[in-house]
Amino acid sequence: MIYRADQIQAAVASICPEIRRRIECTVPAVSERALWWDLSSCILSSQVPYPLAAAVADVLDRSELLLTQKAHTQREKYILEILSEPVNVQGRLRKYRFPSAKASQLAMTHKQIHKTRDSLSELLEEFTTAEDARKWLVDNAPGLGPKQASMFLRNVGLSYDLAILDRHVLEYMELLGLNSAHSRSVQSISGYVDTEVVLRAHARDSDCPVGILDWAIWIVMRVIKQPKEKLI
Repeated sequence: MIYRADQIQAAVASICPEIRRRIECTVPAVSERALWWDLSSCILSSQVPYPLAAAVADVLDRSELLLTQKAHTQREKYILEILSEPVNVQGRLRKYRFPSAKASQLAMTHKQIHKTRDSLSELLEEFTTAEDARKWLVDNAPGLGPKQASMFLRNVGLSYDLAILDRHVLEYMELLGLNSAHSRSVQSISGYVDTEVVLRAHARDSDCPVGILDWAIWIVMRVIKQPKEKLI
């Protein structure tokens, strides 16, 4: 089946109100433990299927390696041991793809956060804007790019005014003429923010927060990309 750009835009707009209602009925978990679970899963999910990243985050959570404040010279080593072991993902044993790199990133992120404040929750409370929080995370948490940092801040309920610019959202923007295939890379924070500004203006025209609009885009674009369906 062939979909026109205006049909896709209408489908996105039609589900935004339902997403907004669901969010309003959801109370995000904001305990220190929940914050670290969300942060670690976002770091672990880069180039890795989310169910696998979440399963590894569960094992890390049970170890409590990221919950202690005191310095731990062996923290990276113990995280690496956990990431090197197979985990159960939907009934199958799976191995994590980047154990060494992610163990180093998680240990360094923990060190940077506790060098700045006594806890992750205390750190997040000091930022006056979500943009400031995201920039700090991108600058100080290895393995967190602007997309993963935006996802973390949304997951913990800090802001729905940050966009998660994944490939589905970027394809939607290109389809509607909001973003060309030759636009600046969203890997850098400056390029990401430039693209986010464009999507935020589109969201404003649709009377929808950008963090809800891109969620709706993600849902619609995944559905229409099913086999035997084609975009124009």
